[in-house]
Amino acid sequence: MFLDQALRLSSVLLASVSFVGLVLATYLPEWLMILTGLALTLALMQTSEFTVIQHVVTRIKLSTTTWNILVLIGFLVFWIDSLWISGDFLQAGIHFLLILMMVKLYNLERRRDYLHLYAISLVAILAAASLTADLWYLPIFLAYLFAGVWTLLLFQLTKNSEDAGGSVAGLRSLQERSEGHGRVTPQLFWMANGLAVMTFALTLVMFFAIPRVGAGFYQKSSGENIRTSGFSNTVDLGAIGPIKRDPSVVMRVELLGRSRREIERLYLRGIAFDRYDGKSWANQLSHRRVVSEDSPGTFTVRRSHSQEAPDLGSALRHNILLEPLDTPVLFAAPFAETITGRLPAVQADLTGALYLPFSSSTRMEYSAVSRSNPVLPADLQSQPVSYSEAFLKHFVQVPVQSDRITDLAREVVEGKHNTYEKAVAIQDHLSRNYRYSLDAPLAEQADPLEEFLFTRKTGYCEHYATAMVIMLRAIGIPARLVTGFLATEWNEYGNYYVVRQQDAHAWVEVHLPHSGWIMMDPTPASGESVGHAAAAWQTLGRMLDSVRLRWSRIFVQYSAVDQLAIVRGLQDGSVTARNRAKDSLTAFFEPLAAALGEAAGHLVSGNFWRLAAVIIFVLIASCLFVWLGRMRPWNRGYSKREVRREEPAITQLYKRMITFLGGRGLLKPATMAPLEFLRITEAQWAEATSLVAAITALYCRGRFGQQPVTQEEFRSAQANLRQLMVLERRE
Repeated sequence: MFLDQALRLSSVLLASVSFVGLVLATYLPEWLMILTGLALTLALMQTSEFTVIQHVVTRIKLSTTTWNILVLIGFLVFWIDSLWISGDFLQAGIHFLLILMMVKLYNLERRRDYLHLYAISLVAILAAASLTADLWYLPIFLAYLFAGVWTLLLFQLTKNSEDAGGSVAGLRSLQERSEGHGRVTPQLFWMANGLAVMTFALTLVMFFAIPRVGAGFYQKSSGENIRTSGFSNTVDLGAIGPIKRDPSVVMRVELLGRSRREIERLYLRGIAFDRYDGKSWANQLSHRRVVSEDSPGTFTVRRSHSQEAPDLGSALRHNILLEPLDTPVLFAAPFAETITGRLPAVQADLTGALYLPFSSSTRMEYSAVSRSNPVLPADLQSQPVSYSEAFLKHFVQVPVQSDRITDLAREVVEGKHNTYEKAVAIQDHLSRNYRYSLDAPLAEQADPLEEFLFTRKTGYCEHYATAMVIMLRAIGIPARLVTGFLATEWNEYGNYYVVRQQDAHAWVEVHLPHSGWIMMDPTPASGESVGHAAAAWQTLGRMLDSVRLRWSRIFVQYSAVDQLAIVRGLQDGSVTARNRAKDSLTAFFEPLAAALGEAAGHLVSGNFWRLAAVIIFVLIASCLFVWLGRMRPWNRGYSKREVRREEPAITQLYKRMITFLGGRGLLKPATMAPLEFLRITEAQWAEATSLVAAITALYCRGRFGQQPVTQEEFRSAQANLRQLMVLERRE
């Protein structure tokens, strides 16, 4: 491939990579994507010297003034777009940038046009980087890096050929350096790729030397965050149902010091509700207080009274990587004691729900220490229970309803002696006698709770939790409804729980006099099964998700704290590195030792000849591969082709002219002399005679004569070929 052709190809590929980055990073109008993609496709086809495409492009050639007018119109549309259409200066700028890219792709002739295209591509890839922090940007960046190195190298080589002017010595020196008379040689290929790899390595060094200060200049606004339901101060019954069909990931949770076997169902608490009006839940204890920060980044939600109550549950330490949500709620396993992370502040309401001061528009990571309340022996005895009037006002309130729910609750708890046994009885009654289904529009009924309990007997978590809370309150037991997430999807490749929108859940917290608030969940399992094909896709999805998590940890959220940890690890890790190297060598040679032991066993057992045959076959195959690698017999038939590759540039230009004339019906047989073909051209297309004659004369002199073609003469021949392509042949 010629250097000028390779330069055009790499330039178009550079623009294509930046365009793909913008398409993946932001929303683009369909018409703009189609037009830009079509312009890039035509530019690639024109680079590949498709005669039809070149003919079409030359026929619709526009003047420079016309293109300038079109650019001015595009600039006017940019302001209209930014003020009234998209309403976003960045989006309007991207649209105008793609219009400029299309204009430059069509007018890619002079060197300054190439420079303009490079500047447009650079701005486009920077815009894509500022709009996303996802994993897919890595291959886009690598492709742009390799294309950029190739483009700049080819741009410099072609510039050197122009700087050589008409000097024959200059042309010869350039040819000696490229060793291919203006072609992309293997040396040039490996040099460009080597530079790209070195550039990427240097970029990585700079990346880890300079901590991140953020995840990008243009983050998602709160309106573009993942939309959730059930995490505001008022929630309608049935609001969680629609989002339980959404598989979007909302968080990932790692367990520290605990295995999945210990915790198969991880509850992540959100908001608790105390008042129900028959159709919706409300949180009347939503007044927030600022949680104290005991040490930098550590917020103490509640104190652990382990000395006073040694029977408290064991601490659960977990890390949470939270996606941008449209709620400021912070999720953690119940009941959170401390929250640690780079958070602006943490707030808590009177029900123990945790909040940020505002919804975050970026992904955040924090850790939590939680401790559940176990049921104490004192609550398993039959003792009278007394609560304050203010407490009962919030957690024993029931809406105006018929006595059917109260009668059902009394019937279920008949024969039970304490509060805990009654709560378990109601939980078991609901989970065993009702069916789980998302197709239950009970909120549309006049009394959805009675419809669920006595008619349909089908619903999802909200209906079960609401029924249990109201049944408990109907017999005087304090209870409240809690919304959050129930994590059950374990990623074995990253050792963490994946929590999705469809994992949104509601459960019950029952208050016992001595134990406090304890969790109960009356919702039965959905019973959905997964096919083999779906399971395979889910396995692949878990693998990709673990890669995304590492991407976010290592690259997106890399900070000065991480940088300091790496430096300390390098300082203190010499012994660890030696131990790991020793373990790796041992693990590497263990299979070899096992194989030798097995071979010795075969010898002893009498399988000597079978083992000898295998060894002989391996030796013969190894010798054959060594011989093929040294002799390379496949290169012998291509020696002439290699010599033919190093032909003068004027010869390639003449061949391009022959190809073009062939597309116009003037075919030149391989055995026909150039001057003879010139006479045929003069007879069949008189208007092109002078242009064809000038190129033919230079071709004959450069190939058969003693004088090489100067750079000025070669440029003149290129101009003649362009004029020839513009001409129309009259039949």
